Amino acid sequence: MIVYRRTEGVIDGVRWAADEMGEASQSYRQTWALTMQGGQAPMVRHGSEHMRTVRMIKNGRLGMAASRLDGWDSLLREARDALRHGVDVAMDVSEILGGRMVPLVSHWDPDWLSVMDATVRAVYEGLQGLSPDFRPVVTVTYHEDTVEMVTSRGGRGAWMRGYWELTAGGRQVDGTDFHGISGTRLSGHAIPNGQKLLDELQARFQWGCSQSVIQSGQYPVVFLPPVAMGLLTPVLARLSGPALVAGNSPWEDQLGRPVLSAALSVMSDAALPEGPRSGPFDDEGTPTANHALIAQGVLKHFILDRDASRRLGYEPKGMGYRGTLNGPIQSAPANLTVEPGSSTWSELLGRFPSVLILNGWIGGRPTNPMRGDIAGNASDLYWAENGTVMGRVKNAVISVNAFDALREQLVDVGNDPQWIAQGMMQIAPGKVPPILIDQVDVAVKQ
Repeated sequence: MIVYRRTEGVIDGVRWAADEMGEASQSYRQTWALTMQGGQAPMVRHGSEHMRTVRMIKNGRLGMAASRLDGWDSLLREARDALRHGVDVAMDVSEILGGRMVPLVSHWDPDWLSVMDATVRAVYEGLQGLSPDFRPVVTVTYHEDTVEMVTSRGGRGAWMRGYWELTAGGRQVDGTDFHGISGTRLSGHAIPNGQKLLDELQARFQWGCSQSVIQSGQYPVVFLPPVAMGLLTPVLARLSGPALVAGNSPWEDQLGRPVLSAALSVMSDAALPEGPRSGPFDDEGTPTANHALIAQGVLKHFILDRDASRRLGYEPKGMGYRGTLNGPIQSAPANLTVEPGSSTWSELLGRFPSVLILNGWIGGRPTNPMRGDIAGNASDLYWAENGTVMGRVKNAVISVNAFDALREQLVDVGNDPQWIAQGMMQIAPGKVPPILIDQVDVAVKQ
């Protein structure tokens, strides 16, 4: 369902002065969602957002203005006024080369609702059968984003993308015991496979029906994709443009040198068919490409928007994105991917006589991204012996240093990557496999 098109003449009414450099963009985001929860009939929701933004660069300063309502004349005037107090920048604007007249039309089809309804019901009923006290929630969402841009250099372009998201889970409360499970799948072609997600959630629920008691200590831990993605947050911080410009990254002089385990390869991929950020341009109108950030542990590329690229003497690479529709552009990957290994799930569990499996931790974020220390309460943690999951572990805190974990303690990388949607603590969507880390500190409150 992902479609990318470029077109000319998409925005009218933007008039630059002869000595001005800048860009004007308007973004549209539409979502159609169908949700079922608590035995209710499926609820259909449609939402849309629209934002116009102007960025003006003059005499090394940046002026910005954004609004859902104002016209281009007002935004240009506000951006010019903001230049007087704007931040120092070295950025320029893209020419957005190429393009032809192609209309951008939403691909949403109301007939899809029947397929969405069937998927939601099937997954919901499967979860409902886990236990009379289990409370499921299932949502299928179709996202569609359109960006139109013109620049003072004569560039004009527009591009569109659409992708599906299936989210399912629920919780069971038994007295003071709370057991919650959840999972998400993304797809660029059709609604994700509901049965596959259901099978995974049913398995995790069964794992948690028994409880295992362990002692505090160091253990091998399989970080499932949602938390494996969190381990990469400090890595992205060291690769990001602002940290390099400020001289805060310990990796600023490490290009071409090993910084992580040779088993780990990380890429910014703008061409994956199902990628939420795949497309011909980033949010600055810079043409995108695939970039190996870490190749077999060796640092290959930094993550730079146009400003950081120009400050550091690089050509822009197409890695400038907004986290939200009205948010500032920042240095960020397109779609972050970790190259999967060859080990199956059973092989990961069989590497040690006993392992922990972590799928969620509350507060699991780095307090200092440059150092990489992460600790969180394990909200979804399981104990396995001889390849068999024995039960859920409660009241445990997991602590790691992301760089030590991904450099010296990484044992294996699984062969089954999953998409992780962009979130509040994640600057990019990611496709990440499970990762086995040894000697992880686990503190258990008895």
